[in-house]
Amino acid sequence: MQILELSVVAKAACRAFVADETEIWNITLPVSELPQGLPFGPNARNASLDAKPAKAMLKTLSSEPEKFVLYNSGIMLIADHIKATRGEGGDFTVKMKLNAPSSDDEGDFLGHGVLNGGHTYKSLMHAMHGKHKRGESYPKITSAYVQVCVAVGIDEDEIKNISRSRNLSLSVPLYALKNLAHDWKPIEEALPEQYRNNVLFKPNEDSDIDEKASYDVTDLVRRLSLVNNKLFDFRLDKHPLKAYSSPGSLVQGWKQEDYKEVIPLLKDILWLEQKIMEQHVKVNGKVNSTGANGKKIVISKVSGCSQKPMKLITGAEISLTIGEIFYMPVLAAFRVLLRDGEWTKPVEELWEEWGPQLVDRLWDTYRSEGRSSASAFARSKSTWSTLTNMVAMQFVQI
Repeated sequence: MQILELSVVAKAACRAFVADETEIWNITLPVSELPQGLPFGPNARNASLDAKPAKAMLKTLSSEPEKFVLYNSGIMLIADHIKATRGEGGDFTVKMKLNAPSSDDEGDFLGHGVLNGGHTYKSLMHAMHGKHKRGESYPKITSAYVQVCVAVGIDEDEIKNISRSRNLSLSVPLYALKNLAHDWKPIEEALPEQYRNNVLFKPNEDSDIDEKASYDVTDLVRRLSLVNNKLFDFRLDKHPLKAYSSPGSLVQGWKQEDYKEVIPLLKDILWLEQKIMEQHVKVNGKVNSTGANGKKIVISKVSGCSQKPMKLITGAEISLTIGEIFYMPVLAAFRVLLRDGEWTKPVEELWEEWGPQLVDRLWDTYRSEGRSSASAFARSKSTWSTLTNMVAMQFVQI
């Protein structure tokens, strides 16, 4: 934890609410008084200048900065202490102390800082101190004011609740809100470090995360669901169609105890996905290979697929884009080969034994059931049960 002591000169400052040890202050200050380097610790998402709200704010700051205080809803800060003193000229000197996260913290401490209004704060910092593009200027930025709401006396758990509630109105993804409660910590720990930059755990993460990351933690939850016999027991003919059709419901209903056996297998699951995708490329008719029954398959002409390359969570790039339905039922079939959170054989052996023939069976099933619509094929229970039963009938007695 690091302690930040701040002092600003405000046009107005008032204590708007008091209850027990909790206080809420409203202050209005010139944007030039807004401190640099405020942490985003309690915010459900970090801000991005590419976001639509930020672009609108920058336009106002450039053309009509005096109206910014009217158009903008302001910034909410969490602080440990605040004191306002009125000076002779009518302005207020406002002193604040914040307990901010430091590099030594293990991640459970959210700390104080910008709880809401992250796009406002980042836009103002950019307008005043950022590196501007050619033609970008803010000649009257000093005429802009901003309203800042400061809450003190808020405990750690309540910070999470406030951030969840205030950010719901800004369409923050559900996975980002759950990130506040550290719901994803076990998944993040199980995710190999070399894959971390390919997955977002909240929108607009710090710059060390790939800005073009195509995946978020929802995608990891989906893959863990595919091999989850507790939620989708193949013996009861239950199949993880939700991983394809309603991933939001998986995030909404997330309970760590439901996934405790499969989270440690995350690296293996992502490896299997990569092998499945590579096998799809091998059976693509464009390279003179054949699929099931000796028939050529031109994957790039199938709904949901294309000739564009795609990057997997592992970071591997394959030469074709393969639709989700063409790996999910294959991966789901491997849950038959799990016993109490462990593979019945080394995963490499299981792939060699079952992987290629499962991919062939998928295409055989697609030709017979889903040729006209990949979406309908994906939502058909028989698509999933065909592949799962292929393993189950040969491997176990149901």
